[in-house]
Amino acid sequence: MIAKARAISHGGNMERYSVNKWKAHLVKLNKIPEGLEATTMWKLMEATQLKFRGKLNAHRPLKNTAIRIEVSPSEEQSAGWKMDDWVKLTNDFIKAFDEVDLSGMAQRESAKSTNLRNSQYVVMLHEDSDSGIKHLHIVANRVDMEGNVNDDHCIHERAMIAAFRVSEERRWEQPQEVREGHIKILSFYCKAALEDMESFSWEAYDAFLKAHGYGVEFRRDSNDKITGYTLLWGHSRFKSSILGNNRNLTPSRIQDTWKELHPEKEFKWQSVRLAETPQPVAPKTKKYPQPKPEEKKPSKPVPPAKVRQTITVGYREYPVEIPEAVFKFFQQNAAVPENAANSKPENIIQTAVLLFAGYVDGATTIADNCGGAGSSATDDWGKKKPDENDKAYAKRCLERAQQLHVRPPRRGMHR
Repeated sequence: MIAKARAISHGGNMERYSVNKWKAHLVKLNKIPEGLEATTMWKLMEATQLKFRGKLNAHRPLKNTAIRIEVSPSEEQSAGWKMDDWVKLTNDFIKAFDEVDLSGMAQRESAKSTNLRNSQYVVMLHEDSDSGIKHLHIVANRVDMEGNVNDDHCIHERAMIAAFRVSEERRWEQPQEVREGHIKILSFYCKAALEDMESFSWEAYDAFLKAHGYGVEFRRDSNDKITGYTLLWGHSRFKSSILGNNRNLTPSRIQDTWKELHPEKEFKWQSVRLAETPQPVAPKTKKYPQPKPEEKKPSKPVPPAKVRQTITVGYREYPVEIPEAVFKFFQQNAAVPENAANSKPENIIQTAVLLFAGYVDGATTIADNCGGAGSSATDDWGKKKPDENDKAYAKRCLERAQQLHVRPPRRGMHR
């Protein structure tokens, strides 16, 4: 199972997208009455924020007022599920999400926990248009029912860890991308342990990691020297050789890593005695005419520059490669249409880039997420025409991208 989360400013549009999406099914409402339209649900969340406006604006206005979360078990993990199973997964995930302590990683006491269980949120069951895999779509209020703000520092890591814990409790196999994310988190805490030490010791290293909830198993040779160790997180095991960078947390290299993190421990002042003798004068030399530089040979023609990037949309990654001139054209000309208040220029650019690269599904998903017309505006879309150059095709892609982000007419709520 994988999960993603981020704080957003367009909570109203995201609420409408989540609730009104085709084939969407209501899973759970928390602190919100049943039978309401999506717009009214968001108005209730705004009313809670308005109630505590004085408290929220004491330091600075709250810009990102909602939290968007997607939780997706694999097709095998959710095979044969009924609505009660999705409700239970929701409750398990929200509980795990709130209990994740990120105060050390975010270096903020407010990141110790969140309070979604006492916040307004809506959970819908969506179905991926390409794969058909079902996933939960959660839109939650950043402000809980007591006027406290749900912390959004390292919120993506919070979702990853919560998904990991729920999967561990259910004995689900972890996807490779999730495992790699947890290796990064473990590596962070290993480095934090080394930074915390005044001098290196395995005892202090072991104590720090255990204090943060990770078990440690050491492997020793016949002379009781540590030759390897494994970190334990739930039912999963992570060898030291896969942690950090270039095996720098293995027993043979970890002390050197500690020294790199504490350069002041190795620095010593050295006195330097300056010579009092006068500086030598360079002898005069006869000047000779310098040879003329050789004429440069004509260089070979340089191929057009390319822009390569990976655009992540939901749970999919789209590797794109387009001419640099096309990308600059999008950057210079992307404008947000009047009826797309929740779209930003970067959303328009990404949509146009995906259209140019042939990823129509990714482009429409971005538009959907911003509250635009999405797939309804792509029925007649085709690939680059045979007699069409890059400039003309780029202009057509940008125009279509802007059309996709225009807000569609209001629709009724689908159950």
